[in-house]
Amino acid sequence: MIDSLPNLLNTALVVALGVIGWIIKRMIERLDLGDKRLTKIEVELAAQRERDAAVESRIGKVETAINEMHNKIDRMMEILVRK
Repeated sequence: MIDSLPNLLNTALVVALGVIGWIIKRMIERLDLGDKRLTKIEVELAAQRERDAAVESRIGKVETAINEMHNKIDRMMEILVRK
């Protein structure tokens, strides 16, 4: 019985270490998947920011063109009113 107790403890220790190792491996895999998801989201956000900046730039150009047209129409109306 005395010889079998150390063998039993060694076996339990090996099994416990195996289970702990497996749990740690699974946690690391989940962290890696989380990092990959975050990287993908960051790339998508950066692309969205670029698209937003491009749209804002286009809107700014449209606003400028509209203001120029408004000024020209105002001048034309002033000329027509004078006549």
